[in-house]
Amino acid sequence: MLATLDTKDEEVAYLVSAIRSRGHEPWVVDIGLRGAETAHADISRDDVAGAVGSSAEAISALPRAEAMEVVAAGASALVGRLVAEGSVHAAAGIGGGTGTWIAQEILAALPHGFPKLILSTLSGRDGTRDITVMPSVVDIAGVNRLLAPVLANAAAAICGMAEGVDVAQPPERPTVALTMFGVTTEGANHVRRFLTDAGCEVIVFHANGAGGQTMERLVREGAFKAVVDWTTSEITDELTGGLCTAGPGRLEAAGEAGIPQIVVPGAIDVINVLAPIPERFAGRTHHWHLPTVPLIRTSAEESREIGAWMAAKLSAARGPVRVLVPRRGFSALDKPGGPFEDGAADDAWEAALRAGLRTGIPVEGLLLHINDEEFARATADAVLEFAGVATAAEELA
Repeated sequence: MLATLDTKDEEVAYLVSAIRSRGHEPWVVDIGLRGAETAHADISRDDVAGAVGSSAEAISALPRAEAMEVVAAGASALVGRLVAEGSVHAAAGIGGGTGTWIAQEILAALPHGFPKLILSTLSGRDGTRDITVMPSVVDIAGVNRLLAPVLANAAAAICGMAEGVDVAQPPERPTVALTMFGVTTEGANHVRRFLTDAGCEVIVFHANGAGGQTMERLVREGAFKAVVDWTTSEITDELTGGLCTAGPGRLEAAGEAGIPQIVVPGAIDVINVLAPIPERFAGRTHHWHLPTVPLIRTSAEESREIGAWMAAKLSAARGPVRVLVPRRGFSALDKPGGPFEDGAADDAWEAALRAGLRTGIPVEGLLLHINDEEFARATADAVLEFAGVATAAEELA
């Protein structure tokens, strides 16, 4: 249990009681910045501070933001060790702004799949880590008739997660990352099927910003044998101010890791925005993807910028790269007769990409649409042709 006991002592006492009533033993970690110690701390503020060579007194004298970072680092070290030893089976945080931030830093450092929960006055989450977020609805300031059932539910939830049965893992296979978006889903599902049938395990990431960030992080952690970047629309949103950006580091991790990557301009014709349509896009071709999310068609100028940006990223790759271009359209909207059909913009992207790529990176254009099964087959075959992927799949089969 992670909590700032200088402000959440009463609520933690309630949670401790609820957890013990279910037959579990809570270990309370005080992640408070200031104030007196309480009897509920199994790991005290001094323990937390000592893990990073400091003291509770020294931390309390720091500026607030700096103190939060030091506490998060110390608690992460202690909790991480307990998890690695197998001494704890779940971790939960409770807090307002300060407690939530510190707890999220600690939980984010724990292994994927380890049970994690935050009961918070802040209901948002970044979506890149498997942390369950439970809104407190009311402020966490005294146990009352509205907060008490929420606290009880949080205790029940984390106990249930700690009691969870072991998940049976699928057999070991070469693991391939695949990006997908609504307007590229049909083709991506074909790719996934072809690779699965060939003996690969395919992990799909929704290209909504958080998905791309998560994939890039997991690539750096060595989770994949290859990447099929089927849907690169997060780059479009990064360069045009769209909603689903994954940040400026997109399209870097596979190249840095030196693993094979097949890159497709999936949905680069799409800019995601929130309704109402921003003034800067007034008069542009658009499509209502959701009642609150209009999609804007990229212009030829924007497409050239996207192509040049991708060329620079891919040219820096240390591993094998191959680009496949579906010349009949980059999304379900960008097809012959579709609302986003714009051959000039698509050609502008490809010309800029080719002009900026270093020698030795092949670009293959196919007279197919991105959602065509035949294009998906060509993409899957390209992945399997990379050294090691097909061989590993055959050996494990």
